Amino acid sequence: MNHKTMRPATECAFIPDYKKLGAFVLLAFLIVGCAMNTSQVKEDFHGDEGARPYTHLNFQNNPDNFQFAVVGDRTGGHRPGVLTAAVDLLNLIQPEFVVNVGDLIEGYVEDESVLKSQWAEADGKLKRVDMPLFFVPGNHDVNLDPSEKVWFERVGANRSYSHFIYKDVLFLLISTEDPPKRDPSEDLADKYERVKAGKVSSHEESKAIIMELEAWAGQVSISDAQVEYFKKVLAANPKVRWTIGFMHSPAWVQEDPGNFVKIESLLADRPYTMFAGHTHTYNYTRRNGRDYITMAMTGAALPGNTIGHMDHVAWVSMTDNGPVISNLLLNGIVDKRGAVPTLQDFLVYRPRQITQTGQSLSITSVPNLRDLGGYQTSDGGTIAAGLAYRSNQLSKISPEDMEKLAALKLRNAFDLRTEVERKKRPEELPPGVNYVVLDVLADSPQAGPAQLEILMQDPVKANAELGGGKVQAGFQASYREFVSLPSAQREFRNLFLALGDKEQVPALFHCTTGKDRTGWAAAALLTLLGVPEDVVMKDYLRSNDYILPAYQDSIDAFVTGGGDPEIPRAILGVKKEYLEAAFEEMQTKYGSIENYFSEGLGIDTAQQQALRDLYLGGNSGNH
Repeated sequence: MNHKTMRPATECAFIPDYKKLGAFVLLAFLIVGCAMNTSQVKEDFHGDEGARPYTHLNFQNNPDNFQFAVVGDRTGGHRPGVLTAAVDLLNLIQPEFVVNVGDLIEGYVEDESVLKSQWAEADGKLKRVDMPLFFVPGNHDVNLDPSEKVWFERVGANRSYSHFIYKDVLFLLISTEDPPKRDPSEDLADKYERVKAGKVSSHEESKAIIMELEAWAGQVSISDAQVEYFKKVLAANPKVRWTIGFMHSPAWVQEDPGNFVKIESLLADRPYTMFAGHTHTYNYTRRNGRDYITMAMTGAALPGNTIGHMDHVAWVSMTDNGPVISNLLLNGIVDKRGAVPTLQDFLVYRPRQITQTGQSLSITSVPNLRDLGGYQTSDGGTIAAGLAYRSNQLSKISPEDMEKLAALKLRNAFDLRTEVERKKRPEELPPGVNYVVLDVLADSPQAGPAQLEILMQDPVKANAELGGGKVQAGFQASYREFVSLPSAQREFRNLFLALGDKEQVPALFHCTTGKDRTGWAAAALLTLLGVPEDVVMKDYLRSNDYILPAYQDSIDAFVTGGGDPEIPRAILGVKKEYLEAAFEEMQTKYGSIENYFSEGLGIDTAQQQALRDLYLGGNSGNH
């Protein structure tokens, strides 16, 4: 690394001219500024006097406004290629400077030569950044005496905090490692060595140890000397238009934030914004009427793959009204070739926002389309969102809904219907989605769930043949077939193996109404992943909320024709006893969900673990 580039400024006004044309490529959605006055517009802009093919004359080119980027952690077992991709992105969008919130190297070693080698590896990627890069120390960077020594040598100072001013904005580089937290307790250190050596009994044990280590590493350490330093800095700069602070550990979430509350009190009478990292999980909160943001990752160990877990940079546009902040996913921007820079497969890009877990995605023509993500497991995990979707049949989809479906970026759509069902209502998919037929009931072509709706056309006949609980009994028998039928075992095996392959997701699976064959597939997968039984049942029963209203006209017509209303509801909806029949069959034949997967479906323990790792975030690491 070029030390001159990396050294934090202290008392100087830092005003490099780094505005490049590339910033204007993203003008429409990245740059927010104030309107120019008329005289300035006349000087800068000359248009066709005979035509005005634009909306107004107020260009967002206030010379006092600027843009900078913030990048997060890349340690705890960093994923190859992600930091390089971030550098590529930064050079595409051309901020005026970049700030890193700590943890650029793995650290936690005594050997200075190893530390310098780790810095050389990071420098090899960071030296390609086209603009100044500022940084604060993370726990990985300065955790031990040798690493702190190397840090001081690199920055040319004997303190780990500093500040700079740019275009009348004060930037505080706060150290939460002052002094650094030294070795954890002997017990915790021994536990972590067991994790690194692979000597833990389960993924759950490993996760628990890592969480314990994270809590220790996230403790905030801010010296009295640092408080005095920033007291003087703030007193010397009382009239700046904004103050922005950066630190590694988000002090505001700690039970004991220590001296950070003193720094907050010094900031109380001015507008400010705070950024931090460490947790590898994005979080936004309002505190003291200000924005507090915890960055997610820029290649760090992946704690999960759900809400808040993403590889990104924060893009900050400084305006007269304060900073405007957006988050750019690393593979959400393409270069002039139309390509995502560098190793896109290593980038996490599915931070799906689930308003309510298990809720329909509100695509009108596919009412039972739902994300399996967001559910909590018994051991505290969270099912990743944006990977697996369940739905009813994909036919007669409106153009507007097809656009919404395309936005899911599906790689595969798995059709669990019979040939008769497929011919009656052919599949409709967005371009590029791979269509896969998995005929679960191929060995039972007359199975109830696939055929019973035919009788809806004759209410009187349906009353005679299906009344008195016959529908319920038929569905229970069919659900038992989902577990034991050879074609069901074959196709569910194919489905779950595909859903456990990161190259084949995001994916969607469905039958006709998305409640029976689809319902068992979803219930089996959630159960294997550790979702509690009662939660699995609630997810299953949600089909009634979306399917029955969609068929209400048919139900009304059936009743008007003299039919028993319970018959169409039993056919078109779901009942607790249906799913219970499948689980009873599974328990009787195999004894457990794991044995059902291994003995019934031929999915061995390693393949089951691959499913858990993909949906629960198997890449745990020391944060």
